Amino acid sequence: MNQTSLERLLVFLKKEHLSAVLLSNMNSLTWLTGYAPPIETGPSPFEGGPALAWYCEGEVTLLMSDMEAGSAKAHQVEVLDYTGYTIEAPLAGYSNQAVGLTRLLNKSSSLHGKVGVEMDTLPASLFPVVQKALPNVMLVPLDGKIESLRAVKSAGEIDHILNALKLCDLAQVETERQIRPGVTELEVWGALKARLELEAGGRVPVLADLVAGKRTAEIGGLPGGYILQEGDPVLADIVPRSGGYWGDNSGIHFTGEASTELKKVYSVVLETLRVGIKAVKPGLKACDLDNLLRSFIRERGYPVYPHHSGHGIGTSYHEEPRIVPYNPIQLQPGMVIALEPGIYLPDIGGVRLENVVLVTESGCKLLTHHLDNQL
Repeated sequence: MNQTSLERLLVFLKKEHLSAVLLSNMNSLTWLTGYAPPIETGPSPFEGGPALAWYCEGEVTLLMSDMEAGSAKAHQVEVLDYTGYTIEAPLAGYSNQAVGLTRLLNKSSSLHGKVGVEMDTLPASLFPVVQKALPNVMLVPLDGKIESLRAVKSAGEIDHILNALKLCDLAQVETERQIRPGVTELEVWGALKARLELEAGGRVPVLADLVAGKRTAEIGGLPGGYILQEGDPVLADIVPRSGGYWGDNSGIHFTGEASTELKKVYSVVLETLRVGIKAVKPGLKACDLDNLLRSFIRERGYPVYPHHSGHGIGTSYHEEPRIVPYNPIQLQPGMVIALEPGIYLPDIGGVRLENVVLVTESGCKLLTHHLDNQL
């Protein structure tokens, strides 16, 4: 159980006048309990919907299939499981989960007042179950509100993020080591993925852009069969999960000597990143930071990138604070954000450089180090 997260949740419940909450977003579950549901193989045929967390009267209970329950119990949290895998009867994960949820909520059937529910990720088939089991409450959507609670990280969460970021930095080193004319993007990716898992001592879920040559002008993409040529840029944006928390960084590596144009683009993006890091401090609005980065690139005559300027990382690889034009949220100490300006030139190539920083009381602290000798 993440005690700091629980304390923040209790303050939120009091402020919103909520008697209880039902969480269905796996990122919220990890934030609250420390348990990270498996994700690499997608939804399991041996379970119903996502694992759920029910907080009521001082106790958190996780509802999940019996195939997940063992690892969840290691986090010192109460677990109620239902039958997932079986050879004794047809698979019935969704109906078994509904029965389990009924059992769980029936303990609180006399509950009154308001109950918060993460509606967006709650399976539609379970909504009537909640209504029937809690007939005397008003169900209030929580979507977007728990995300705000997660934006400021505890010391324990930062430790988890640092472990993931070490894998990010290693990935950039390994990319540099693997690239050479004649190898494919997939060969580089295979070696990189294997290196991360050897370092971590187990399977590592990884989201990645790994493209080379003119494909780098397309912002990103999955590695494919493209064969690296002399002078090619290689964009490696590597996002691994460790202990339920994500890391993220991006680097550009060159297969031999880069073209004059790409060298110039690289220097502009690097300077843009420097400017952004220097500007980060408590009270700065996300939209103002976004405008600072975009304006710096625009004033140097380059097209402005079509993606965000940055984002928070935590139990999700993209969360608040989103560094985008519309977002007025102010940076606070304890937020962990990735900054990633870029320039993309069709038929030439693209450059995106990304570093992760921790917002401190007076500015920020750099958490990724693959660009240390350049910044």
